[in-house]
Amino acid sequence: MQQSSTTESENRDGATAATLSLGAFDHDAARRDGWVISDCGNYRDNAPRIELQKFDNPEQGPPKFRDDREAWSHVVARARAGSSLHIRALDLVDRRERVAIEAAFGPW
Repeated sequence: MQQSSTTESENRDGATAATLSLGAFDHDAARRDGWVISDCGNYRDNAPRIELQKFDNPEQGPPKFRDDREAWSHVVARARAGSSLHIRALDLVDRRERVAIEAAFGPW
């Protein structure tokens, strides 16, 4: 098995690309659907940490999903059905988040 590693500059480039892409994402549509794409800073190795999470907003009533995994399941199902919003969201999550989502629900 071949190992890959990232350099600090690759991590910075990835973080910059993620930030720019997050800015163009339709966050309002995601919130209306009950989930969000969150910039959670960086991991210890400085790689960007972009997560798909359930949306919690007490002002709008109870959340649509019980937990993040339920939101993941919904987003993966909608991506498989061809929704560009949901496909885009899954494209934005970081590599580690993507691996966790695929391990739980398979590829989309």
